[in-house]
Amino acid sequence: MTEKKVTMIDYVQQTPAQVRYNVERSKELTKSLVDEYTAREYKRIIIVACGSSHNGSLCGLPFLQKVTGKEVLLIPPFTFVHFKNDFSDDDFIVVVSQSGRSTNAIEALELLKARGHRTIGITSDVNSDFKDICDLTIDWGVGVETVGYVTKGVVTLAEYFMLFGIEAQLAKGKITEEEADCYKKEILKSMEAHEQLQASTQKYIDTHVKELYNMQELYVISAGANLGTATEAALKISETVKIHATVYECEEFLHGPLYPMTPKYAVLAYDTGNKAANSRIEAIYEASKGISTMPILVTCGECDDPDVISTNVELMDEVMPLAYLAVAPLIGDFASRRLEAQENPLLEEFQKKCATKSKKYPKEFGQW
Repeated sequence: MTEKKVTMIDYVQQTPAQVRYNVERSKELTKSLVDEYTAREYKRIIIVACGSSHNGSLCGLPFLQKVTGKEVLLIPPFTFVHFKNDFSDDDFIVVVSQSGRSTNAIEALELLKARGHRTIGITSDVNSDFKDICDLTIDWGVGVETVGYVTKGVVTLAEYFMLFGIEAQLAKGKITEEEADCYKKEILKSMEAHEQLQASTQKYIDTHVKELYNMQELYVISAGANLGTATEAALKISETVKIHATVYECEEFLHGPLYPMTPKYAVLAYDTGNKAANSRIEAIYEASKGISTMPILVTCGECDDPDVISTNVELMDEVMPLAYLAVAPLIGDFASRRLEAQENPLLEEFQKKCATKSKKYPKEFGQW
């Protein structure tokens, strides 16, 4: 009997259970990193990551910054290695790669080691290349995703940084057990919203088949913590559907980027936990209906609009990405079926010339 191939949809559906499990074992999961962080006082936190690991970190960054009160910088590895590496011993630096085999993340670790700085790697595979170079290798608690277009890993990485922030502040005596529990309950509540958004997205897909199969260009807009969600959505749609998908902060979208818009453009807008900001995002969504043949709004609240994907679970802005990240992979998985899973054959040669993974990376997972 042929074993069923795991898909992106499977990983999206598995996400709530994994997030809940990780909350249950929060202290155990984050202990090594918390011990490292609380051993001394640091001025700022620097996260080095690219791709979906960058986006997962971006989704977790607002919460981490809020709960720790520290400046948190997120820097792509290439930029870190070549342009922005004026770090010191007062910086708590972690390098993230879900596979643990991204060549640019390895280069960032090599630079840290060459400078005599502690090397900390966060990954889903502690037996990857990271273990050979890191002083401390952290498993963020997702397991190995066998689909290259990672989904569960993005949500659980964002969650990991949230849980790390909670446990670190608790260990330092900066927050109480009650405050920590309130934060964790908010994370758990986000999974109720995640499950509702899965169902709402499927309903949208069922009623917009033609539009999704004809999607040619995509704008993704948001603000606040969900700017990270929007960034990951643009990446996921670009990877799966093989179209241009660009992300903008909602107000920046109005200052030039909207001008190329024609009916061939879809617009995917995510609201935030800020009602004042949402009025602007909703206005952009409504205005887009006059041009775009596929405007979509992802929001919290009951709505009869057939172009709205929604949940009735209200969340704090900094936790919203954990729920809202459910939407784009489901849309991307469905819309990409028109390609019959075929990539442009010219990409194979391009990938050989510009490899992004080490030789140990399993080829069946895909290069990107």
